[in-house]
Order: sequence, then C-alpha cells, then structure tokens
Amino acid sequence: MSEKSTKKSKIVFFIIGCIVLIPVIIYFCAVFYFRNRFLPNTWIGDVYCTGRDAESIASDIRNNIQIPDIRIAWNDEGYKDSIFDSTLVEYSYDLVDAVYRAKDSQNAFTWPVALFRRNNLHLEPIIDFNEDRLRTLFVNTERVKAEDKDPACYKIVFDPSKGYLVSDNHSGRLDTEKAFNALCEELRAGRLYLELDESYYFDAPYSSAELNEQKEWEELEGYLNTDLVYDMGAEKIAFDPAVMSFLIVSENGVPVKDENGGYIIDDEAVEKWVDDLCLAYDTYGLDREFESSTGRTVTIPAFYSTYGTELDHTAELKFIKEALHSDEIRDGEPDIHVPVYTHEATFRGLNDIGDTFIEVDLSDQYMYYYKDGELILETDIVSGDIPKGWTTPRGVFAVYGKDTDTYLYGRDYIDFVSYWMPYFRGYGLHDSDWRDEWGGDIYTYDGSHGCINMDKDSARTLYENVEIGTPVVVYDY
Repeated sequence: MSEKSTKKSKIVFFIIGCIVLIPVIIYFCAVFYFRNRFLPNTWIGDVYCTGRDAESIASDIRNNIQIPDIRIAWNDEGYKDSIFDSTLVEYSYDLVDAVYRAKDSQNAFTWPVALFRRNNLHLEPIIDFNEDRLRTLFVNTERVKAEDKDPACYKIVFDPSKGYLVSDNHSGRLDTEKAFNALCEELRAGRLYLELDESYYFDAPYSSAELNEQKEWEELEGYLNTDLVYDMGAEKIAFDPAVMSFLIVSENGVPVKDENGGYIIDDEAVEKWVDDLCLAYDTYGLDREFESSTGRTVTIPAFYSTYGTELDHTAELKFIKEALHSDEIRDGEPDIHVPVYTHEATFRGLNDIGDTFIEVDLSDQYMYYYKDGELILETDIVSGDIPKGWTTPRGVFAVYGKDTDTYLYGRDYIDFVSYWMPYFRGYGLHDSDWRDEWGGDIYTYDGSHGCINMDKDSARTLYENVEIGTPVVVYDY
C-alpha cells in the first residue's frame, strides 16, 4: 500500500471515529446534565419540568399550593354545610419530598427515550393533620350536636295546639363515627370535602318499652279518629285527633283511662268546645265588623239588625255529649251533623253574609250589589231625610219580599214604585221616578222616608237578580 493510500485511510478512520465518538460524548454529557435534573418532556401536573432541578420545582409547587377550607355537606334538610378553616386542624400538604422522589425515580441514561414521549409524573404528597382537633370541630357542628342532644326516642306527646301525636326520631339517624372516619379518609387523600349520602344514616331499633308505646298509640289513635263531622256550612269540623285530644280527661299530658281501660270524656271540656263554637259563629244580636267596598272596616250595630246566626247552645251540648259517648261515631260510617239554630242566616259559616249581598253605604250615598262575589250593580242612592227625623236604620238585614207596580203608604204620602224589595219592617229598596238625581248630599235636605231610593234602571237590575233572603248591609262611618 502506498504512503498516500495509508494517509487517506487514516483520515477516513479518523472521520468515522469522530462520527461515532461525538454522539457518545453528547449522550454522556446529557447524562451528566440530567443526573440532577428532570428528563426531557417531563411534566408534573401543569408544571413543565424539563431541565429543572428538584429544588426549583418543589419551590414553585410549594408557593402555588392553596389549601381550601374543609367542608361537610349534610344530607339533611335544614342543615347548612359545615365549613372549617384547615389551619385549625394543622392540615399540611407536603409535596417537596415527593418532588425529590419523583426526580430520583428517573434514569438519566434514558434521556433519549424521553425525547419521544411525554412523561407525566404523579406525586404522592405527605399529608398530616391534627385528628383530635378535627374531632372537636366535628362534634361541635350543629348537625352532630343535634344528634347527641336528641337520642332516638318514640313517645306519645301532647301538643297544646295540635293535641296528641307521636314523636318518633328513630329514622334518619346519623352514624357520627362513620361520618368522622370518612372525613379523615378524605383529608388523608387530599380531598377536603365530604358529602354524606344515605349510607351514613340509619333507622335506630325500638326498645321493648317503645314497642309497648306503639301499641298504646294505636289504641289512642283509633279512639281519637271518629266519623263525626260538624257541617257549619262553609266550614267542616272533623272530630279527628286535633279536636278529640282536647275532649278527653288527661293528667300532665297523659290520657286517663277508666277502670275498664277506656278513655274518659271530659264533660267540662266538651261544654267549653260548644261555648267556643258559639263564640266563633254567633252573630245575631251582636255588633259586627264589615269590610266595605271602599276598603274601610266599619262596625255595624246590632240594635236594629235582624240578620245573623245563633246556635242553639243547649241542643248542641246535648247532642255532642251523647255522640261522644256513643260507639256509632267510630263505626266507619260518616256522621254529618248540621247544628240546630235559634236564628239561622241565609248563608252558614264564619262569614254568614257570604259573597251575595247588598251593601248600602249611607256616608257616600252609594249602593253595591254582589252576586257570588261578582259586582253586579253599583249606583247612587238617596236615604232617609235626617233633618226630618226619617233616619235609615243601620244594621244587617235580609230581603224578605219582592213586588212590582205597587204603592207605598205613609202618614203623609202615597208613592207608586215599579220595583219594591223590603228588608226591615217598612223599609226597603225601590225606584223613585219623582227624582231627577241621586247621591251627594240630597238626603240632608230632600231625603226619603227611610227607604233606599235609586233610579228605575238600577232598581230593575237589582229586582231581576236579587233573591229573597239576600243580606242587606247598611252602615255609615
């Protein structure tokens, strides 16, 4: 081989050696570089870690960690979420050691492989908190305190407004220990939120004494539920536990039984019930409040009033005492009782005027007629001539007649009217063709003899719609 060829071969071998050696040098230089740094294409969450050392990554993560409040969502109506400041339980979430462990888990010699795939590292934090402090906060939440304050109990109680009923809080009990342990597990897992589902609640078992109490309630409930219903017209009063609870003898809220084991009717309570019924419904012979069409509440005197309701107290007391001592009111057949009245209004109920009535406002000299709650007629009127002593009586009355084309007679007058609707003695509502105008202050100088005058068209409308028995409310203010 010539010297020239030998020299050329050496050059070729040198070039080949360099080509081979340079990547090796680059590889080992990179190995040296990544020995304390994260490999290429490495991520921890949203943090890009390639070429960075563990200390700088740990510092960034430490500064970005925000530990939220601890929250418990109760599965109970009426209870808001319980929220604690995590610092109160010394809650810590340390990722620094986890960053170093993640770095140590990487092999610097594999850096070329990392160039071609994303490497997402998952950190396992070191979590710690003061469990004793957490328990103190937990047991002082409103929901847990309520659980401890009201242990499971079944008992018959007497409510002053509702009567006898059962207090039973066995269902929906909170398993407080299970809930606390679950909260600790969530915190150890880095989750500071616990939502309780139905698995944390249970139905407490009944004791033998409570089972006996249940049997007692079945007997009492069967006695308190009757078939008797008082038909008061617009209202119906059922003799259910809400009524019967107050009509049996009791001591300290406990129903008393006779020697045969039966419940005892309290006759004094029954009489008071009838008294209260009369007090609520009686209107006859009593002043009453009335809300006028103009929104004023006026007091209507009873002096002249002929309309109203009055229950027969004696008859009702006799009936109710006999009924309550009878087994027939518990035979499953409805017992509807319409009370006996000494005076019965056209409409029965707490509002015995009803929603069909004639309203006469003497102060404004105006009349309204409502039928089934709908305003059918409103018109000006002229009432009694006060200066002449022909005052229109105030009160609540009822239409007791209807006539057409008739004459009205008085000491010094005879008037023909087309429509006549009397409601009290000789007083009534009618047309008055002899007038040209109505309303205003006419009644103070040219009033009627006490009747309610109106124009003929209004009188016709009233006559055609009104029925005998319709209440007539006459007032001033």
